Order: sequence, then C-alpha cells, then structure tokens
Amino acid sequence: MMPMEKNTDIYFKHESFAKSIRIYLFLVISFLLIIIPTFLPLGFSPDSLNYYATINLSPSQFDFISFEPFYWLIVRINQILFNGSWTSYLLFFSFIYVILSVYLIKKYSISPFISLIIFVLLFYPIFGLIQIRDGVSMAFVWWAFFDLMEGKKIRFIIKIIIATLFHYASIIFFLVLFLNKKRINRKFYFLLPIIGLILGQYAFSLGFFQLIINYLPDFLKFKAQEYLYLARYEPEIHILNTYSLFVIMVYYFSLVNFRLDKYFITFTKIIGFSIFFWLSLKTIPAFSFRIANDFYTFLVFLIPYNLKSFKKEEKYLVYLLFILMLILIFWNMYVRHNVFDFSLL
Repeated sequence: MMPMEKNTDIYFKHESFAKSIRIYLFLVISFLLIIIPTFLPLGFSPDSLNYYATINLSPSQFDFISFEPFYWLIVRINQILFNGSWTSYLLFFSFIYVILSVYLIKKYSISPFISLIIFVLLFYPIFGLIQIRDGVSMAFVWWAFFDLMEGKKIRFIIKIIIATLFHYASIIFFLVLFLNKKRINRKFYFLLPIIGLILGQYAFSLGFFQLIINYLPDFLKFKAQEYLYLARYEPEIHILNTYSLFVIMVYYFSLVNFRLDKYFITFTKIIGFSIFFWLSLKTIPAFSFRIANDFYTFLVFLIPYNLKSFKKEEKYLVYLLFILMLILIFWNMYVRHNVFDFSLL
C-alpha cells in the first residue's frame, strides 16, 4: 500500500471512530436527560404538584380548557399501560421532548455539540423539568420549522397543530409561515426591539389586553385571563436581565454579521420577534416570558452560526467565554432565583 493510501485509510478510520464517539455521547446524554425527572422529588419543580393531581383523574374529569387534548391523551395512555404511575408519566413527556429535540439538533445544527450545550443549560431545565407540555410542544414546533424550510408546508401545518394540542400557545408559530426566508430588511429588524419597547411602554396596557382577550376562542381565553389575573399581582419584570441582554446581544450580532443563508435569516427573524414579544407584552410578565422563551429556543440553532464567524485563533477564547456566559445565565435563572426547590434534594 502506498504511503498516501495508508494516510487516507488512517484518516477515514479516525473519522469513523470520532463519529462513533459523538453518536455514543449523544445517546448517553439523551438517556441521562430522559431519566433525570424520575429522580427528582415531587415539588422540586413548581408545576409538578399540579401535574401530579391529574395523573389519576377519570376521563370524565378531564378539563380541556385547563390542559390540552394531547396532554390528557398521555395521561390516559399512562393510566391504561402503567396504572397512572408518576414515574412512567414523567418518562412519557421526557422521552418525547428529549429524543425529538436531540434528533433535530443532531440532524440540523451546524455545530451539534454547541447546540446541545445551549439546549441543556438554557432550555432543558424549564421545558424538560417544569413546563413539560410546552417542552413537547416546542419539539414539534422545531420539527415543523425544518419541514417548512424544506418546502413541506402541509407537514408544517400538521406538526404545528400537534404542537398546539400539547400546548395552546404554540398556535402563534403559524406566523412563521409568513416570514420571507430569502431576504431580510435589516433596518426594520434593527428597529423591531425598539418598536416592541415603545408598544409595551405606551400602548399595550392591561385594559388593551382585556379588550383583545374578549374576542379569543374559549380555549385561548381561559389561559389569557389567567395571565391577566396574575399580572395584576405580579411585580413588574426587569426587561433587561442577564438572559434578555444575552439574547439581544446574539440578535444584533447576527444582524451585523449577516450571511445569506435561509436558515440563518429565518432564525434571526424569529429571535427578533422573540425580543419584540418580550418587550411589547411586558405588562403581562408570565405571558411575555412564555411567548418570548418559546421563540428563544431557536437560539440553539442560531448561535452556532455566530460562533463559526470567528477566526480560528479567536475561537478557543470565544467558546470559553460563551460557555461561562451560559453557566452564568443558568445559575441566575434556575438557582439564584429559586426556580427549583433544592431543599428537597
């Protein structure tokens, strides 16, 4: 065998081994993320007690206004197959959310491991451990998005309907249908957060939202009324915090370091609207965060594009700073602000 052939053979063997290691790591991490909820005590996450109260309800007691049809479908399947076990209930949601999300990251991200780190630190804690209905819903929203980008509009619509049947708020992602995937008006998108801030400060009052809510269908009106009720007693949100500042920084960096790629363009637009919703809906903090955070999940796919734009000699420092920033945001959101009850551990 010639030296060049030997080198080529070694190269392909190395690539094959590295690929096997990456797949193995993804599988191990996925397995750990799936089973984590089953080891957490009841009450560790703020929504767990509400969910626990539903797992043994009879079908006649299912409330399709409070919880979505596909939520009750999983509850019923769990009752039939596992006698309403809390552990199997958690595994149902965790398995769907993690497997589908990790599959889409592996398939579509230009830097799967960076995307996985973002997913684990920023979004898994809230969508995998707290808002589990919304987590499954967002996994289907991601899947629908990539169908749309491939021109499969019918599949997009079907998956958004499925997402909505897991969490009603996902209906808002039908708006993605109207985004131009090939061009972006950067002047408009530079101003979009400012427009959101002005609307949130001077136009979108509680009275305005009450007027809008009156025209919503019942399945949306109930949840909207709940958010409006909470808004009357919740303290005003700090619109500029470590999380929102991080998102704003990523967004404007994307607009400045623009690239002509339909995925990059659409991810950037989605994050632009996430900031817009965060600022314009700030009068209703719970709703503002819920909608914005659903849109923020596309950072998992946008950020790797931004990191790729740095020169080779800059990457190690940039990646290190980026990981430290994610850890800081994770600590600030989930630990410092007592989102989880660590005293139960």
